[in-house]
Amino acid sequence: MAVGEAERKRAVEIGSEGRTSAWTEIVSLLSNPSPAVRRAAASAARKLMSISGDLRKAFCIPLYMAATRETREQVLQYELRALEMCVGMTDQMVADIKDIARNATHADYVRAAANDCAAAAEMVIREAESRRKHWCARCRRPVTKEESAAGIERYGKPYCRHCLDERILEERNFEADVASAKRLRTADDVAVQSRGEKRIGDWLSRKRIEYVYDERYRIAGDVSIRPDFYLPEFDLYIEYWGMQEQDYLARKSEKKFLYQRAGKKLISLDWRDLENIESVLEEKLSRYIRL
Repeated sequence: MAVGEAERKRAVEIGSEGRTSAWTEIVSLLSNPSPAVRRAAASAARKLMSISGDLRKAFCIPLYMAATRETREQVLQYELRALEMCVGMTDQMVADIKDIARNATHADYVRAAANDCAAAAEMVIREAESRRKHWCARCRRPVTKEESAAGIERYGKPYCRHCLDERILEERNFEADVASAKRLRTADDVAVQSRGEKRIGDWLSRKRIEYVYDERYRIAGDVSIRPDFYLPEFDLYIEYWGMQEQDYLARKSEKKFLYQRAGKKLISLDWRDLENIESVLEEKLSRYIRL
């Protein structure tokens, strides 16, 4: 059997049978070394998005990343056609797709796909901007210019005064819930939420590596992020992905994209690393610092 043939068949199977629950498998196959697998994965993503509108946002960042690093013309066309169905692209992402469309070294069919993709994304952005200017993101009632500005400044979305107050209260309650969930303590007495995070904190403490846990940082322009661990001496971030729910995995992809776009050093660990998390962390960290 040819290299990657089993993976290609798996992608075709998921797409043909419309297995939306297997969308994370397609995400992983988008970065497969085999062009045939990547093309099949992009095709499957398009089919799954036609079934589940919720996946149009979940696939956005993985497909964008796949398209911007793709070296095979036919595969790139498939990725762009799938990306055209997505929602959630930023102005910078659209600009990158337009660069593909303007690049004369690409085949005409690729440039056409890039143009279509950028146009579709711009339409979605314009529609979202129109709603942002005139409607509360929560109750859909008209808002004043001042109300819209206050909501966008704090949360990036317009809210009426009532819904903004509700959102602020929810944020405070969320912070309280997070604080109450931090029931474990590391060796240096930092309260954390999970066994994986505790073992990471314990290891960093033993190695006498300074870290900050669960604090918000601005990493680029107005983009802020809340990493599990930040190592200020090395400007390096550590994330422990301990869950498998669809919403959580979508946020994971978005968060990893923000790190990548900002050019930040990121070490990713997940539940599969838990058994040997210290050795995995040491191996990954040694790529950046001398231990």
